[in-house]
Amino acid sequence: MKEWGWNGARWWKCDFHTHTPASNDYGKGQSQTALQERSPKEWLLDYMRAGVDCIAITDHNTGAWIDLVKTALGELASEKPEGFRPLSVFPGVEISVNGGVHLLAILGCDKTTADIDSLLGAVGFHSPSKGSSDAVTTKSFIEVVEAIVSANGLAIPAHVDDDNGLFRLPGTTLQQALNCKDIFAMELRNPASQKPPLYVSEKLHWAEILGSDSHHPSGVAGQSYPGSHFTWVKMGSPSVEGLRLALLDGELSVRRSDQDTDDPNEHAPLVLDSIEVSQARYMGCSQIFTIGFNPWFNAIIGGRGTGKSTVVEFLRTALRREAELPETLQPEFEQYNRVYQDREDSGLLTEDAAIRVICRKDSDRFRVQWNKAGGLEPIEQEVNGQWRRAEGDIQQRFPVRIYSQKQIFQLAKTPLALLKIIDEAPEVGYHSWSEKWKVQESRFLSLRAKAREIKVGTSEEQRLRGELDDVERKLAIFEQSGHTEILKSFQKRKRQQRDVEVWEESWTGVGEQLREVAAEIVPDLLDETSFDSDAASDNELQRRAAKTHDHLNKIRKAVEVLASQADDIVVEWRKSRDESSWKQSVEAAMQAYQELTENLSREGAGDPAAYGELVQRRQVIEQRLEKLDERKKQVDDLNNQADTCLQHLLEIRRELTASRRSFLNSVLSENQYVQIQVVPYGAREVVESEFRRLLQREDDGFQKDIGSPDGG
Repeated sequence: MKEWGWNGARWWKCDFHTHTPASNDYGKGQSQTALQERSPKEWLLDYMRAGVDCIAITDHNTGAWIDLVKTALGELASEKPEGFRPLSVFPGVEISVNGGVHLLAILGCDKTTADIDSLLGAVGFHSPSKGSSDAVTTKSFIEVVEAIVSANGLAIPAHVDDDNGLFRLPGTTLQQALNCKDIFAMELRNPASQKPPLYVSEKLHWAEILGSDSHHPSGVAGQSYPGSHFTWVKMGSPSVEGLRLALLDGELSVRRSDQDTDDPNEHAPLVLDSIEVSQARYMGCSQIFTIGFNPWFNAIIGGRGTGKSTVVEFLRTALRREAELPETLQPEFEQYNRVYQDREDSGLLTEDAAIRVICRKDSDRFRVQWNKAGGLEPIEQEVNGQWRRAEGDIQQRFPVRIYSQKQIFQLAKTPLALLKIIDEAPEVGYHSWSEKWKVQESRFLSLRAKAREIKVGTSEEQRLRGELDDVERKLAIFEQSGHTEILKSFQKRKRQQRDVEVWEESWTGVGEQLREVAAEIVPDLLDETSFDSDAASDNELQRRAAKTHDHLNKIRKAVEVLASQADDIVVEWRKSRDESSWKQSVEAAMQAYQELTENLSREGAGDPAAYGELVQRRQVIEQRLEKLDERKKQVDDLNNQADTCLQHLLEIRRELTASRRSFLNSVLSENQYVQIQVVPYGAREVVESEFRRLLQREDDGFQKDIGSPDGG
């Protein structure tokens, strides 16, 4: 336990079935004569070197070597030869019961050879050939078990699935053995072996242990040897009562070596070591009050008024976890965190109270401290036996979750409280997932909002198309009056003239733009006041700067030349345009239209200006419809992007479900008592409340309209 260094139980590597040279078949083979001469010290060192913590000496119908082994163990503890390690020895015997069944009897560590001899006498084993498995007791199986229990021992049927095993008995005899209430464990060599129907029908769940049944130190010819087969047993310290409780616990405290190859003593990298309270109102007044924890500690159990809540809330205070409490419990928590003022005050602290929680993290020891005045270092680390200040945030470095009974009760009333706890596990990575979700969600909502905004402008499409139809009907009246060609030519040239003007506006200001660029190219000269005129390095830099300034000035002049060239191009273009046949066609169309206007005016046939206005109106409407078509394409494109974004959101949402499931599988894969299933999109309470919020119907109305999933 000194090496273990923890309070409470640990896992011990136990061999329930061993044989010494006191068994006639020990060392069976070519070297048996030499192996029978091995000393008790050599025999013990075989198990010590194999890392075994506890052994039960179970020779065939004899306890002859028990006192010898105990004496040798004491000598080894003094000598400490190479390979020595602490080892607990349980005196025992493998009894050949009347009917041929082998039964292990394991007694307390204080028992001796004489106690085994007394037990053998009590079960009617009177054969002179002790050490042999051939002779049997005169008492029945049930009577032998009763004798072992009377000796405060454990009765464990040996190799039940093999020769001389209990499961080889016929029906009635097996039935009597299975009904024995003092049997609650068995040595099962093959965990996959089929159990008898009688065992199954009785719904028995005996603890399944494994011993080496070693008859040889090295395991030649396929024989078992020390350390080849064993059972992990969880108990505070090696004792027959500890074994009894562990075997009654079954799988919770017993693990076979062939089913669990890892050392179960390996615990989490972050564990609570202890809590120390000094100068509280009722604790740690005369001396520091300390509670040591176990590395698998996860609950404080005790009767009413034993201080469970005080320990839990003091842990919460020191580890800065008070914010995790529901609001309804915050007022009650304050009494654990408040200095009492008078005898009627419920506060549990004094001005000098201090709480320290010792934690072990990755083999290092830390001390998390708290006092009301805040004068203690929040985190200290043990270095060479001394506590030294350590950096970091307590909640981040020591992520401990603490739940009081009342807190659990409040959580049970809160929808999805367990899911929230699962999401806070680092393996789920909810916070990083949430960031990814928010980015994609924001993009989705932005795309939808932009699509709605653009779509609002397309609502006048029908009105414009109706107006366009009216304009075209009026134009048809003019075009039927015999002047169609002149009017069409005028409109065509007018449209062309406008397009040319728009095109010219897009580039004829290039010269001025280039001049603006040129004006910004050359910076001011380098400020000489910051440099030393006598320093060669400063003078060199100034010369280089001046040279760069000259280069930039040349670029400026070149740009100004380009600006002048651009101006020349504009002049040249306008001259070329005005001399073109197209210009003549435009002027001819304008002249013909002007003459037509004068003729129609003289003849009173109507004002052709209305035709021009109608044509211009048609052009405006057509342009607006073209823009509306572009906006509709934009809306379709944005909706397609939003749909793709929505699919990404679904994928991200499924990632969270997969992470939750993976975490639960890793935590609960070997837990037969707790089963949790993550139902995708199963949070109906959240969905309905959010749906009601969006519809602005947060009351309980419309229950029939917001139905259950089963109702569609």
